[in-house]
Amino acid sequence: MTTAVHPRGGPSTVGLVLISLLALLVSPAARAQGQEDTDTSSSEPESTVSTPAPGDPDAAPPWKTRFGVRLVAGAPEGVGVAALVQPRRWLRAHVGATRNTLGYGVRGGLSFLPLRLAVSPSLNLEYGYSFHADYDTLLTRLHGQPTTAATNIHDVGYHQLSGDLGLEVSPTSYLTVFGGVGLSYWFIGVGDGAKAFIREAVDNPAITAQPLAMGLSSPVVKLGLILYFN
Repeated sequence: MTTAVHPRGGPSTVGLVLISLLALLVSPAARAQGQEDTDTSSSEPESTVSTPAPGDPDAAPPWKTRFGVRLVAGAPEGVGVAALVQPRRWLRAHVGATRNTLGYGVRGGLSFLPLRLAVSPSLNLEYGYSFHADYDTLLTRLHGQPTTAATNIHDVGYHQLSGDLGLEVSPTSYLTVFGGVGLSYWFIGVGDGAKAFIREAVDNPAITAQPLAMGLSSPVVKLGLILYFN
């Protein structure tokens, strides 16, 4: 009788060895893949954090009130200096003192700036009052030589309301040059000398008179500059 003996380490044993080797090779790769998946999932929230959108670069910055000084020369204002404040981009206000051939005065006004361009238009309104002007000098300027009686009038106060359209340019943010033309209304009051002036004018020494008041208009021309402190 013949007995078959299988050699040790036959096909079944070899298969088990191969399967064990594959399991050892696959396990490290699976662990590495799992670690990568964990790292990726943990980093995802950081990559999805939203950042604030930048502001519009074309948007105008908030306006900050500006302060400065205004210097002007013209007619009939004469020369003047004024403190200036600009609380809005489109609005300026000023108040100060003036000096012309008639005397000293005070003046204040508003400027409206509807557009900001390389050369910007402006609308300007002003009120002024002059103290103790010489009436004969005023009449000489407006109507020629005054009468003899008028030369004795030396205390005249007058109000002015004026408006003009102007143009201005700002070569730097701290300097503005401006000019304008318009119309001025004068309201003149004559005190103690009015009676003598009227009596001589009508050639009647017995006439009585109240203080004299009159109004007139004249053109306005001005040129000046603004210096800003901020």
